[in-house]
Parts: sequence; structure tokens; C-alpha cells
Amino acid sequence: MSDRDALVSAICDQPDEDTPRLVFADYLEEHDEAAHAAFIRAQVALARTPPWEPFAVRCKWREPNVLSGRAFRSTLPTLAGVIEWAPAPFRRGFGWWLDVIMASEWDARIAPLFDRAPIGKVTFRVAPLDDWRRVAGSDRLGRLREIAFATSPIEPLFALRDANGVERVTDLHFNRASGAGMPEVIEDLFRSYLGRVVRGLHFHMGYESRDAILDAINTGAPLERLSFSVMGLSADSLHRLFGGPAANALDELHFINEPLANDGLRVLAETLPPGLRDLTLVSVGMRADGLEVFARSDRLTNLRRLKLPGNALTPRAVKVLSLTHSLTALRAIDLSGCHIGDKGVRHITQAKWWHNLVEVVLQRNSLSHVGVKHLLNAPVPPDLTALVLDRDTFGPESRAALVKKFGDAVVFVVPDPFG
Repeated sequence: MSDRDALVSAICDQPDEDTPRLVFADYLEEHDEAAHAAFIRAQVALARTPPWEPFAVRCKWREPNVLSGRAFRSTLPTLAGVIEWAPAPFRRGFGWWLDVIMASEWDARIAPLFDRAPIGKVTFRVAPLDDWRRVAGSDRLGRLREIAFATSPIEPLFALRDANGVERVTDLHFNRASGAGMPEVIEDLFRSYLGRVVRGLHFHMGYESRDAILDAINTGAPLERLSFSVMGLSADSLHRLFGGPAANALDELHFINEPLANDGLRVLAETLPPGLRDLTLVSVGMRADGLEVFARSDRLTNLRRLKLPGNALTPRAVKVLSLTHSLTALRAIDLSGCHIGDKGVRHITQAKWWHNLVEVVLQRNSLSHVGVKHLLNAPVPPDLTALVLDRDTFGPESRAALVKKFGDAVVFVVPDPFG
């Protein structure tokens, strides 16, 4: 075995440790692969950094290759056919996320990959129960930290829930949470060994049995991470969710394309766990009245990142948000596509929490030279790393003035025509 292979083997044997990865980076630098070494070190640092702090924000907007690893995809083990690397396969510098199309090939082609890359996340597609039992019996299961189910999780969870090694799984992703049997699946999960150790659950596309799923979530212990996307959640749904123990100690909570509306915002204002640090409310039907009630909540004091894209907000609503005393710890805010206008920008720059910000995302808002003036008149937050604006909205003179004011922190992006 070569020195390089021995170092990779050590990384695979200790997938949670950073030291073997950094030793490998030193080896690469000594062998004229400085760029690859720098990538590994940057990704290790990124994994240690909250996403609202300057280094992570700079990587996101200024050094996207640190996140995607596109320049280093050739360093991943070559795959074909029944297995693929996910679109963003890297974590901490090495292959992390694998898409398993045919679990029947687990023993022959998939399990051996765990000796070539420290794989920690796998997306599983449909397979018969015998294949899931084969996966459950593998000693490689103990390497996984996240499992995503692209289709029904009923049979795979039946096989995996009490398998040796699942004690290290932290997050489960249900990419299709529909189906009449999902509540029973979740309840059964929490009676299993896997359900007692998992700390994050993520649901997508599941209008069927929605409320029963929320009740089932509350049969388990408190979670650290929860996300819901296209589940049809309403204010009544939130009462169910926050009526039990599951959401009491959340660190992250994400709602995407859920019809919460103003009533849902009022429920959140009353029931959000006070320790929450990361909150996403994308296209939830938020309006001025709901945001005003939400902004006055005393449960936002630990919030570090607030993402509100795709909600139509009036300048009055943004003013209330700017005046709140609750967002004292806020580091990042995303108001893209919120129609805040020039007046909204003025309120943001005068907000009580403006001076704390590291990331401000204002793209897909109709701003004129008046909005530019408000930005130019604002003090520059000391840790500001990304002020994100649409490039095509401003002329050359305005862009030059903004760069002079905010330096490298201003980021001009080209709008995505598909939203």
C-alpha cells in the first residue's frame, strides 16, 4: 500500500476526525498539489463554522468551489451505473454523499467504496426488502450519519431501524413523505434504536396524513433539526407540532413552500423554541400583519439566521422587523424576492440589528437609485461579508459607488430566469 493509500485508509477508518484529513492535506502540499490541499483545509474549516459567520458566508458568495468542489471531482472514486455521487458530494474535503440507485449492488459495488472515501450520507432509491436487509447487515452502516429516502421509507426503515451501526445516524430525510402509512412509520421509528439517536428529521411532499405525521413526530424525544417542504402545513399544523416535545429544543427549523400565512406566523411568535438559531420561512404566504406579530415575539433572541425569501412584505412590515428588540443576535438575513422596495432598504439599514450583520441578501427586489442612496448612507457593519444585490438592477456608476462603500462585501449576482 502506498503512503497516499494508507492516508486515505486512515481517513476512512476515522471519518469523524479532522486530523487524518489535515495530515493528508500536508502530504498533498509536499507533493505539489497545493490547490487540492487548500481545498481540503478550507472544507474542514467550513464544517466547523456556523453558516452565518464570515468564513462560511465568504465561501458561499466568493469561493463557491469550496462548497461544490467542482475542480476536484476527478479526485473522487469513479462510479458508474447503479451508484452516483450527489451534485454536491464533498464534505470536509472528501466524498461524502452517495446516491444509491440499486441497493442490490450494496455488497458487490457499494460497500467497498467506504474503504476509498469517508462516505457519510446516502440517498436510497426503491429496492425490495431483501436488499434492505442486506444493507442492514453491513458493517459499513456504522459509517453513515445521514440517510435520505427518495421513495417510501417503509421497507428500508423496517430493516434498518435496529441494525448495528445506526447509533451514529443523526439525520433522516424523507424526500417523499406521502402515503397513508407514514404516521405509523414515524411512530415505529421512535420505538426503535435508530429513533432514539436521530437528531434531525426532514420531510418533503406529503399532504396525505399530514397532521397524523406531526402527532407521530411528538411520540419521540426532542429534536435539534426539523424541516418541512411542500407538506401543506397550516396554523393548526403548527399547534400540533409545538404541542409536544419534539420541537422544544430545536436549533434549526425550516419551512419551505408551506401555506402558513399570517395565522401560522402568529403561532410561531407564541411557540418557537427560545434556543432556535436558524429559521427559514420560504414562500409561506407571509404578509405584513403576520410579520409584525412575529417580529415582536420574545422568542427570537437567540436567532442567528433568518431566511424569508418569496414573501411579499410591505415597507411597513419591514419597518416593524427593523425596530424589533428581539433580533439582537442576528447575523444573517435573506429578504430576496420580498418586494421590499427602496423604503424597505432604508428600514433595513436603520435596523437595531444592522450593525451585527454578516450576510444581507436583497436580490430580486425592485430597487432604484433611491435604494442605492440608502445603502450608501448606511454605516458598514464591521463583520459584513456579503451584501447581495442583483447586478442588472444598477448602472455602472451605482455599482462602482457601492463597491467603494462596501468593498469586497458587495456581491452582484445575475438573476436566475427560473426564479
